Amino acid sequence: MRFLLLLLVVGSVQMAVGQDILLTGVNKGESLYIKNPYMVARDSFCIQSIMINGKPSKVNLSLTAIRLNFNEVEMFSPVSVRIHHADSCTPKIVNPEAILYYSSFKFDSLVMRDSVLHWFTKGDRTEGRFVIEKLNKEYWDEVATQQAKGHFDGAQYVYYPEHSDGGNKYRIRYELPNGRYLYSEEVEYYYYPKGVTFSPKVVTDVIYLSREARFEIMDISGTVILKGTAKKIPLRLLRPGNYTIMLDGDIDTFVKK
Repeated sequence: MRFLLLLLVVGSVQMAVGQDILLTGVNKGESLYIKNPYMVARDSFCIQSIMINGKPSKVNLSLTAIRLNFNEVEMFSPVSVRIHHADSCTPKIVNPEAILYYSSFKFDSLVMRDSVLHWFTKGDRTEGRFVIEKLNKEYWDEVATQQAKGHFDGAQYVYYPEHSDGGNKYRIRYELPNGRYLYSEEVEYYYYPKGVTFSPKVVTDVIYLSREARFEIMDISGTVILKGTAKKIPLRLLRPGNYTIMLDGDIDTFVKK
């Protein structure tokens, strides 16, 4: 099942027909941050108006990053935000949990280690579940689900993804039976099943890599003298001698003439 890249849904969130995004929750004294794309073709910003509890917000809409506060709403009182935007773009709610109603759940972290996806949470419930999503071009595909452990004081989860060659991007959606859900941050991992090779072994000016990769070049004493990410490494300024090169963790040697 595919989900369009639209918005993060929190508390009670509904997509109105057309050009409105509606979020409802509670004022917890936190600001809501919204990414407001600039449309070059139209020479205008995506968001056209923002209403808070039915009243126009005075926030500056001519910014790519909008900070929305709820100073005129009493603490722990209901709050609704209606974002009216152009139909050719979609604003992004950066921290929807700012108004998530009475929620103690949060993602502590999301990391990829040695091709294994780990995430750490606090406040999850046994009736909740995690949906792992992978970006496929412009769509997010559901690739796996896991039941929440219900450990209020913290839990760790593991998923072993099947990577595609090149860049892979993942995110986790925590959802409850009542329809509420919350997204983690996104994590990206570059996967290449084949190691990196280089040529020539005796270099005059340039080393050519079989693909773009991270590299470090060390002199005979082990001092790193050049590093970066590239597919072609100019070495004409390097002094003649023997050198070591590390490519994505693999070590080899070459000679500079």
